Amino acid sequence: METTKKLSVLFCFSSLFCLLFTTKQAISESAHMATVCTKSSGNTTRNTTYNTNLKTLLSTLSNQSSFANYYNLTTGLASDTVHGMFLCTGDVNRTTCNACVEKATIEISKNCTNHREAIIYSVDCLVRYSDKFFLSTLETKPSYWWSSGDLIPKSFGNFGQRLSDRIMGEVTVRSSLMSSSFTPYYLMDTTRVDEQYDLESIVQCSPHLDPKNCTTCLKLAFQKLTQCCGDKLWAFIFTPKCMVSFDTYTSSLPPLPPPNRSGSLSIRENKKILGGMVLAVAVSVFALMGL
Repeated sequence: METTKKLSVLFCFSSLFCLLFTTKQAISESAHMATVCTKSSGNTTRNTTYNTNLKTLLSTLSNQSSFANYYNLTTGLASDTVHGMFLCTGDVNRTTCNACVEKATIEISKNCTNHREAIIYSVDCLVRYSDKFFLSTLETKPSYWWSSGDLIPKSFGNFGQRLSDRIMGEVTVRSSLMSSSFTPYYLMDTTRVDEQYDLESIVQCSPHLDPKNCTTCLKLAFQKLTQCCGDKLWAFIFTPKCMVSFDTYTSSLPPLPPPNRSGSLSIRENKKILGGMVLAVAVSVFALMGL
């Protein structure tokens, strides 16, 4: 690995430590990024039927994550009905999915006690529940993004246009056609650009969205991503119903592992927010310095 890249990673690592001591957001598991507890549906208490149903739902979601990368469940009747789901990113195996969902269900239960609606984003999955049916509804908030601290080199030319053409062109169209009740719209694509760099893009939608809403969700997410991070080496964004990410690396090098995600973060929604940060940077730093 080049010396400059090692120094860049070390800089990101030290910057994160400074941020950890100044932020007022709660720091949680290394995989946990953000938990949003929604107040709009009102509150519940530990001893209500709704809360009992919620515990059953979260336990079931955790158990089912051993068998599938996506699962949804409705339990209870009338005002005590709880709807829930988990969705793991398409690039993780069942073991990783299960570990992510298990942690997420514990985290969301602990941090959103007495809330009738909540969502948690982790690096490899999302988990949510609500007293309202949400599976087929297009939603774009709360959204969460994270990006590299490094800018695209000038030698990459008109990168923004290339990025838009690739993701909003072929990748989004292809992913919206890959739909079923059990398989998320998921597509990973890598293309070489002008023999200078490889552009890797990933898009994914919640399985219950129809193709039109999936395409709309991806376009809106990509628009937010380019506004915040279109000049970065890599970035990704999560919304309740879809995710978009891109990564770049020079064609003279072998493909890099998934992004260490040691960059800037943002959570956009006027709700109670309990933030987390991915602290796996240390592992990446030591791994890079060992190369």
